[in-house]
Amino acid sequence: MTARTGGEWVVEALRAEGVRHVFGIPGIHNLTIYDALLRQSEITHILARHEQGAAFMADGYARASGSVGVVVVTTGPGATNTLTPLAESYSASMPVLVIMSDIASTLVGRDVGALHEVPNQIECFRPVCRMAETLASAAEIPTTIAGAFDILRTGRPGPVVISIPNDLLGANTEGVLRATRSGRRPPCHVAEIAEAARRLAGAQRPLILAGGGVIAAGAERELLALARRLDAPVITTVMGRGAIAADDPLWHGVLPDKRATEPVLREADVIFAVGCRFAARSTQGLLLNLSLAPDQTLIHLDLDATVIGKLFKPQLGIVGDAKDGLARLLETLGPGGGRSAWDHARRGEQREAASPRYTREIAELIRMLRDGLPREAIVVNDQSGINYWMEWRFPVLAPRTFLYPVGSATLGYAVPAAIGARIANPGCPVVAVVGDGGFMFSVNELATAVKYRLPIVFLLMNDNRYGAIKWLQEKMFGRWGEADLANPDFPALARAFGAGGECLPSLDALPRALAAALKAGGPTVLELAMNIDPPWDL
Repeated sequence: MTARTGGEWVVEALRAEGVRHVFGIPGIHNLTIYDALLRQSEITHILARHEQGAAFMADGYARASGSVGVVVVTTGPGATNTLTPLAESYSASMPVLVIMSDIASTLVGRDVGALHEVPNQIECFRPVCRMAETLASAAEIPTTIAGAFDILRTGRPGPVVISIPNDLLGANTEGVLRATRSGRRPPCHVAEIAEAARRLAGAQRPLILAGGGVIAAGAERELLALARRLDAPVITTVMGRGAIAADDPLWHGVLPDKRATEPVLREADVIFAVGCRFAARSTQGLLLNLSLAPDQTLIHLDLDATVIGKLFKPQLGIVGDAKDGLARLLETLGPGGGRSAWDHARRGEQREAASPRYTREIAELIRMLRDGLPREAIVVNDQSGINYWMEWRFPVLAPRTFLYPVGSATLGYAVPAAIGARIANPGCPVVAVVGDGGFMFSVNELATAVKYRLPIVFLLMNDNRYGAIKWLQEKMFGRWGEADLANPDFPALARAFGAGGECLPSLDALPRALAAALKAGGPTVLELAMNIDPPWDL
């Protein structure tokens, strides 16, 4: 038993779990945590300029690394500023841990007007968290943090929030750190794997749907081996992009890209969905309206039993870890090469199908961006006309290299998430692609990128409006308004922050400017004027 302050227990418990970076902002109620952070060297703190930015940084850190992104914020407004990022992390199943202070334990829930008080603060977070708890004693701090990491290691990832009254953070108490990290994901049932193998082996046109659960499990190699064994094309969800490289012949497309995926989805006789929750945005959205025929067999494997059958009822549901399930399937099927009935030449033509609005200029922009980056480069998306196209058309060649706020479709994600991604991968090129509207949501975090000398390239697509909203207004109502923006001189603004800034005269200038920006010693904003309509069909 060792006596420490509650703030010291927070830092020691994080260190024991292998945490190496924490994002946050100090405030009056969490200063004991910061004092403990300042007295050690194993955990590096990244100072954000807004708590929303700190939590988006943690999300980007988690997506790009697979490690838990940790945030430390203060009571009340500091805490509630993390809600939007947590909604995104929840929908995307990202392992993010937020440690927040609260008002004194004797005042919690009493609504007495304490400094920074939000009555029953923790209740704000329960809808968007896997776990959200307020602690009742300082002795609970190390065990609760250890338990949070166990939850994130063993189940479907997602945000965890721990709220600690400020008097407990300052109190001295005895506690125990666990010596070893524990927890493993549950394996799949042997009999269910055997049944899945039997159905897949008998399929004429097997199809694999791979979601973010494949990447979370680190099962990319097993996925590719199974696709080869079955001679089965692979459709990924947006979160599953990179589970199989886009230049692999068996990769077919991104699930909501109706023109490319619908013909294959209709032809498949057995569909094997792994780590995929069939999110309504992708399957019942602006393009694809997925439905399965009575003679199609759906096998659904997922770590979270609650997502199986929620939108599409499978003939066989399997609960367990994707890596374990794919490895067992390969073992049960045995060696050999698949000989499916797919016409891969025709399927290749279907894969390239695109809307007439996918113009040569859009295609050239995406090609230039891909050609200018190594395979392992991380591309972080916001929400803009070009990002909607990149969601389907940008070639993703490795896992954890395409970050996209697909769950919440929130503006302002790319700038802070790119910072988190670069912190997680200090030697890896990072490019954030963002519209002028989204950039202004979180432009303050450019100061964070400058402070830590992060050589991130921010490709700013400027149409001086919320372009997708304008497009929707015109399609739905025949008119538009309140979507035009009064923007600053973006290169000058970047230079005022201490970053590089350049306005590109044309698309042809992008390759040179991108190459130079990737070699810079800090962040660079490249502004490109371009109007791009989204790919949706209404």
